Amino acid sequence: MRERNYTYAVARIRSLETKLLDNAQIERLANAATLSEALAYLGETEYGAMLANIKNPHQFEEALNQELNRVIRMVMSLSEDAPELMAFIYRYDIENIKKILKSQSVTADKLSSLGRWAPDWLVETLTTERYGEFPSELAEAIIEARRLYKETGDVQEIDRILDQAYFGMGYRLLKEGISELLLKWWIAMIDLTNLRTFVRMRLIGLPFNEYQRFFIEHGQLTLDQFQDLWDQPDEKVLSWLGNTPYHPMTVEGAELLSSLTVLEREYDNYLTRMIAQAKYISLGIEPLVGYLIAKEIECKTLRIILVGKVNNVSIIKLKERLRRAYA
Repeated sequence: MRERNYTYAVARIRSLETKLLDNAQIERLANAATLSEALAYLGETEYGAMLANIKNPHQFEEALNQELNRVIRMVMSLSEDAPELMAFIYRYDIENIKKILKSQSVTADKLSSLGRWAPDWLVETLTTERYGEFPSELAEAIIEARRLYKETGDVQEIDRILDQAYFGMGYRLLKEGISELLLKWWIAMIDLTNLRTFVRMRLIGLPFNEYQRFFIEHGQLTLDQFQDLWDQPDEKVLSWLGNTPYHPMTVEGAELLSSLTVLEREYDNYLTRMIAQAKYISLGIEPLVGYLIAKEIECKTLRIILVGKVNNVSIIKLKERLRRAYA
């Protein structure tokens, strides 16, 4: 267990939390008649500085990534790269590694800059197969993913191996860490990821043995439970879910198991509600991670709204996809 002093860091985060968008502000953005109107309102918030740097309104994605990158670098600095925080940031590196393994021609400019490792360094490292700087689980997963992809030609093997390594690595880092809340949150994310995979595969009619390949270990919900439910009607699945810690999601009823849009929204909302407990912790790393997750969800919500404005999605449809604010 590593005891660290986060007094200054938490004070800084508390100040920044006041700038997060609340539900009323998000609804106002969703109600905007046009993309220009939405961006004009967003320009009055913390995103104004980043939006001022773009030359075209349709480059809002660049502004959102710049803002998220700023937040990631800040919390990394405040935490001094604490392992508990890095567990949450490695996922951007995992996505970059997947792209590199799937295509030998991918270049650094096609990768995300949000992870721990610079894209050009990742490209060079994977090209030369020097994995010494990676955590052991990740290095082993890269070698195994490469081997299976070469043998089968199935890109899903890359996704499967790296996802399982990432969740396992995060579980280890948080179990060894200093936060019970973050470990519980990670376990919940594993469970909800398994639930999401369960729903997706059932909807497209895949057999259970395919689901078994992609199942993530270290959650509370077991593989045997999902196997027992595989051929059961949605009503029985909802009844079972209602007796788990994830029962708040069942208020959506049958839509939770028939609409991926609803499932993805409730996945994010559950985890946002859970990490919001970090706002009541005064001297730990939890507020830093909570703020990072809040910013990620906020950027995702803004992306949904702004892309919706570009594509003339109705306000009603847009609001069905909005995530719950952390603020």
